[in-house]
Amino acid sequence: MNSSLIANSQTVPQQQSVHGSYHMGSSQILRELVAFSAESDELALNTQHTDDIDQVICRKHLRKLLTALQARDAVTLGHCRRVAFLAKGIANNLGWEGIHLKRLEVAALLHDIGKIGVPDHIIFKPGKLTSDEIELMSHYHHIGLDVLQACRTDHEVLTILSQTRFHFSGATNGYQCIGSDVHQGARILAIADAYDSLATDQVYRTGKKHEDIMSILMGAAGTQFDGNIICALSRWEQTERETFHEAIQEVNRNFQPKPLTEQEIAEANLISNIFSYLFQIESLYDGFYIVNSDFQFVLFSPGLEQLTNLRAGDMLGNSWTNHSVPVTNQDGTMLASSEHTMNRVIASGKSMTTELMLKRPDGRLIQIEVQSVPMFGEDSRLVGVAEIFRDLSRSLKRPQEFNQLKMAASQDALTSVANRGELETQLAIMLNQASQNQNTAPLSIIFIDADHFKNINDTYGHAVGDEVLIELARLFQHETYSGELVGRYGGEEFVILCPETDLEHARQKAERLRLAVNNLKLENLNNNRITASFGVAQLESGDSLESLFHRADNALYQAKETGRNRVCSLTCEDQMSGAAPEVVAPAQSNAGKMVFESSFSALISSDIVVYKLGGFVNDNDARLTEVNPNRAVMRLGKAGLLPFWGKTDDRRPIEVELVFDNATRKSTSGSRNATPRVEVMIRMTPLGWIKQPEVFQKRATRVFRLLKDYFVAD
Repeated sequence: MNSSLIANSQTVPQQQSVHGSYHMGSSQILRELVAFSAESDELALNTQHTDDIDQVICRKHLRKLLTALQARDAVTLGHCRRVAFLAKGIANNLGWEGIHLKRLEVAALLHDIGKIGVPDHIIFKPGKLTSDEIELMSHYHHIGLDVLQACRTDHEVLTILSQTRFHFSGATNGYQCIGSDVHQGARILAIADAYDSLATDQVYRTGKKHEDIMSILMGAAGTQFDGNIICALSRWEQTERETFHEAIQEVNRNFQPKPLTEQEIAEANLISNIFSYLFQIESLYDGFYIVNSDFQFVLFSPGLEQLTNLRAGDMLGNSWTNHSVPVTNQDGTMLASSEHTMNRVIASGKSMTTELMLKRPDGRLIQIEVQSVPMFGEDSRLVGVAEIFRDLSRSLKRPQEFNQLKMAASQDALTSVANRGELETQLAIMLNQASQNQNTAPLSIIFIDADHFKNINDTYGHAVGDEVLIELARLFQHETYSGELVGRYGGEEFVILCPETDLEHARQKAERLRLAVNNLKLENLNNNRITASFGVAQLESGDSLESLFHRADNALYQAKETGRNRVCSLTCEDQMSGAAPEVVAPAQSNAGKMVFESSFSALISSDIVVYKLGGFVNDNDARLTEVNPNRAVMRLGKAGLLPFWGKTDDRRPIEVELVFDNATRKSTSGSRNATPRVEVMIRMTPLGWIKQPEVFQKRATRVFRLLKDYFVAD
């Protein structure tokens, strides 16, 4: 599928000199936004609409914005082009056509345009962002809407972009828009954006295959994404399988960057500075609007929509009056015309700051600060006024420097994920929200512990151990996609908070992470692999922060006690009854075949392994079928006349394979009396016919514990 709009959005390679190289005063920057609006109006009057693009956004402004984005970050523009292709293809399969299809395509091309104003240390960070960096990053979405409003972009495009981050369940927008209440274009764009992000190589992971991506998307169907749209994407790929993936690559190949002209460099510098300034406004204040010389609203920021409960769509293009924004005196009485800051700055020609009251829809008054900034052209004529609002009824928005200090206080110093304090703070907030709303979406928590981590420190040194923790943190961040918060709880233990996730989906998520850890290659460990154990719990009625943490920690303990490298979950009922935790069976290498795999570290030397093994065989009536220095295979239990498993362990035959790694030994800072260790990898499979996998898992767990006891395992 080809797109003339995508093909015509060719710009230039990234220019490192663009960002921050062009200095302007705040009044001059705001005046440029008014100029965008005036230019769009003039072009609309004097230009014949030859295609749908000019009906959606001024083509000249579209080209300037995409050129500036390319100059800022070529990777982001490439992502936007692929997302536009995917969104248009999904919409085609859903029956979209004409101007509606073009609006969606434009929205997809511009959905990340606000990143032009994001600081370098965030946009070019070689890893996943922390929760506080995500908070700062979220401003870019508002910034993009600010600029697109000034460019007189089609209202439906603005609606799509304003709702793209809404979850299908409504959990991210206070349940004001649920399911089909969210614009279908926004639901399509969210899925196209997620698909390309997962398919594209990142710094610490390679792009995922289509089947894996669809599995992840379907795992979030009904909560984050619209399942019907995911199915439409799947049908499209199945129908055009031979051309689907090639067409995505073709989008990249068709892009032929051209060198920037001096004029394009100047325009990119200007736009970059506009976005950077707006990033500061969005970070420090609650919202703002701009009117032109005719007192028409040309910009009404998303933040001001939230503060005033007024809709930008109802304000843009309409004239400002004394009653447009419900501000009052300190006693709640309406302002006289001469008291309005708008009229006062026009009369004086000077900026001013005033404290007023803002009347909320529920009648409540809140204290606000209003900064009014008049803007004049080169001929000293008034071209517009900007009014910037700050809510004084709550804590002031902190400057970026304070945000950075807050980040440092909430981050783990080694791994840069959330620290224990931040985890507990965020979970307490979630628990408080849940207690106030009975319809709150489910919340689950995952505890993770790296198996045999002490051996890594003892064998390779603490520096290598630290590198392992850093790599694990990066892995967990890059393998979570649905708003989870990853944190280090202490030592080699990590915690992941999973909003909008029930116990079953949390177990599936944990199992996917477990497999990812198994596949992680670490050069500092000579490419040896590591494993991790997982404990999972879901928030239940009556839970406190301590009880939820305790239950997940108990599930983790059971995972380690029953063999490590596995996922266990506990419910309140399980904990009260003393029932065994539910174990997620490890992924099976052969379809339909049950397998138990785990390992332990034996506190013995390699030369007495055979004696320990012999003792186990004799005491448990086992039969060795294969023995060599590094491997042994034995069978426990006997089958009856029929091949079905019986009711006792002696009638439940299994095959046990043990692999010994004699290279791993414990060394303690030069001590000659170091205790030797042998790593023992265990693999068990059932013999005969068995109908219930959990019966095999329990049988294998008991054998594993016996083996640990015989081999003096830690």
